[in-house]
Amino acid sequence: MGKAQEKRDAAEKAAAKKAEKDAKKAALKEARAAKKAIKAEKKAACEVIEKKELPPAPAPLDDPSWDDAAQASLDGAVRAFGAALELAARWRAVGDAVGRSPRACARRFVAVRGRLLAVRAWEAECEAVRRFNVEAVTLDAASKAAVEAAAKEAFDARLRQSAAAAAAETRGASDAMVAEAMGAVSKADDGAAADRLAASGVVATFAAPPVKKHRNCKDINVSNLTVTFHGAPILEGTDFVLNWGNRYGFIGRNGSGKSTLMRAVGARAIPIPESIDIYHLTTEYPATEETALYAVMKVDAERAAVEREIDELNDAMAELAEADDDEAAEDATERLTVLYERLEELDSATAETRACAILTGLGFSPERQQQKTRDFSGGWRMRVALARALFIQPALLLLDEPTNHLDMEAVVWLEDYLSRWTKMLFMVCHSQDFLNNVCTHVVHLDAAHRRLAYYRGNYDMFVETRRDAAVEQLKKYDAEQADIKAMKEYVAKFGHGNSKMAKQGKSKEKLLTKKLASGLTEKPVEEMSLKFRFPDPGHIPPPVLQVNDLTFGYPGCPALYEGVEFGLDLDSRIALVGPNGAGKSTLVKIINGELTPRLGQVRPHGHLKMSKFTQHFEDILDLTMTPLDWFMGLYTELTREDARKWLGRYGTSGVVQMQVMSQLSEGQKAKVVFCKMAKESAHLLLLDEPTNALDMEMIDSLADAIKHFSGGVVLVSHDMRLISQVAEEIWIIDKGVSKYTGDILNFKMDLRKQMQLDDGARRKGASPRTSPKLAPAPPAPAPPSFRLDQAPPPPPAPRAAAAPPPDAPKSRADMLRDAAPARYVPPGRRGGDAPAPRPGDGAW
Repeated sequence: MGKAQEKRDAAEKAAAKKAEKDAKKAALKEARAAKKAIKAEKKAACEVIEKKELPPAPAPLDDPSWDDAAQASLDGAVRAFGAALELAARWRAVGDAVGRSPRACARRFVAVRGRLLAVRAWEAECEAVRRFNVEAVTLDAASKAAVEAAAKEAFDARLRQSAAAAAAETRGASDAMVAEAMGAVSKADDGAAADRLAASGVVATFAAPPVKKHRNCKDINVSNLTVTFHGAPILEGTDFVLNWGNRYGFIGRNGSGKSTLMRAVGARAIPIPESIDIYHLTTEYPATEETALYAVMKVDAERAAVEREIDELNDAMAELAEADDDEAAEDATERLTVLYERLEELDSATAETRACAILTGLGFSPERQQQKTRDFSGGWRMRVALARALFIQPALLLLDEPTNHLDMEAVVWLEDYLSRWTKMLFMVCHSQDFLNNVCTHVVHLDAAHRRLAYYRGNYDMFVETRRDAAVEQLKKYDAEQADIKAMKEYVAKFGHGNSKMAKQGKSKEKLLTKKLASGLTEKPVEEMSLKFRFPDPGHIPPPVLQVNDLTFGYPGCPALYEGVEFGLDLDSRIALVGPNGAGKSTLVKIINGELTPRLGQVRPHGHLKMSKFTQHFEDILDLTMTPLDWFMGLYTELTREDARKWLGRYGTSGVVQMQVMSQLSEGQKAKVVFCKMAKESAHLLLLDEPTNALDMEMIDSLADAIKHFSGGVVLVSHDMRLISQVAEEIWIIDKGVSKYTGDILNFKMDLRKQMQLDDGARRKGASPRTSPKLAPAPPAPAPPSFRLDQAPPPPPAPRAAAAPPPDAPKSRADMLRDAAPARYVPPGRRGGDAPAPRPGDGAW
């Protein structure tokens, strides 16, 4: 019986082994069949993308080759790649079943995926060309040729980039890329930020890192980075490098792709070490029932989760005590101990204090901190979002124009706060003064060469270094050209015959050939700077506008100003400064006749024409139209050629005139509005935060245009460089209107001193100042009326003041006079040191 049983067991084992072997053979056979199928599909798809079957890209203006057959061929190519994608997923599953390497399968998937992206980019290009054809048919012949050449060059570059991307992904796929590809096979769309970014038209490719980085690496180093937006290259083959502890200012022309690159970094579309958590400030905080303070504190998700678990455990402890469950109570006590230790590591005891300090620095009063975010305007909700970014202290903070929604006092506070940022900061900002005081490095996006250039130092050092480099490059270029000219002349004179001089001439000719082959220094090309002017509006006798005994306040609110009197002339150059909500934009609207005062009169000259630029300048544009069509709709008397000249004169030229304005950058839209203002030929320009959407070159051009303008200007801005360039008077709008006796730099120094005093008073428990900001010296009472062509009357003689009681608080003038220079320390920071990195930072 025993031997018979053993034989049966052995037979069963052999049968099972044979069945398993047969199953593996069948699976392997299926895998080979799938592999063969995917190879065939891939070959067919490659033939399509190599344009063996696909028709060439349609010409930008003349599109005879595009027909139903071409569209069907394109649709077939896309379907072929979709089928290849599905087969890749099947092949990976079969490979897992039979023990074949899933990594090899994933690499093949990456190759197919790269080809699919190329076809989709091609399809997007064709769609763009077809849309463009409808709007560009009336261009002259020279413009047509230029557009066709530019489109062909851009399309060829896109094809090269797509092919290079597919090759790089296939040949050099790193472990991280393979893992990403395998995840993409099993999950077609996981809703990740990088996928959403790609869906919006942004594609980033890069070279695989040569070595695997340590998981705690704090630096970012990406080589051979290429970024495209809807197929158009923004960067090509450049390096992206950020080092721990540096604060980078990211600069470049409007529309060059700065915000697009920041989106790619924020979405981790490029390889960033997992230890680096990123916070990218992109949008304002939503309108909710949460208070501003709670919204800021809520961003620290780990601290909130620990506090929530502590509350739950405390409630459970009471129930366990009633149930006499000693073992469970002991476990809960141990867990509570761990949680309290973690809270201490997170500095939870000072979390509310730190959040209040940041909100205070950004202009939130204690009462406003307790208001619900649904009661705030978009600008104040943007401040809440900025406060959240500063409170969480990420390893990499990405800020895109952080000063846009701030008043000057908040800008000064933020400047001091960020100047002590100890982690990594990467920000786009148009304010040269802000960049000079915050940044340790400058990253320049060179749109002409599609690369990033890195400079050590602040913005002024960047300008100086770049200018010196251009001078040296020009010297080298001139020297090389002189050498080449001398060699050519020598060869032409002595390079013939068999004499000794002829031999030297031939030697010179060889040297010249070698020199030309080795590459020559390029002649430095100065970037084109936009120079525009506001037309001369013509003379009208003063005063062009008179304000008498003005009192204004919104319904149900206290008056913003009472008894204000002033006059404006054609030589007025006035900058309005003050905190947000004090009434700067309101005063501009009153001058423009958009608001009616409670009391008093605004009396403009009968022939006065005014033109206004507002913070919400997009509201006057029809974003569904092109700049050319919109401008011609406003001024129907202009011919198409004249309208193009007007737009080009103010920075909107070439194909940008034919693009739908919803696709333009903020700066490009602003140039269209400036063109409209110039066409109106106004006597008085009212500029309310005109620099928010402009790059630095455009701001300098605007300053130059204001200097040469023969009319008057009233400017609301937080850009101190612009104010220092154009303003002749500074008016402080804060519970009234007062004239400041110094320049904008003195005003900034006074702001900083007052903030130091307020911070000191707040630390001691005293109430900070609530009255308007002061001039450098105690101000005299404002005259009842002042004109720009008249000096203000002398101040009245000082009166003897009664001696204050011993314990009375000092006046603001006494505090300013007695204050010693001190290094400003942001509220909530101990000893002025920036916070050290804390464990547990997560990724957003």
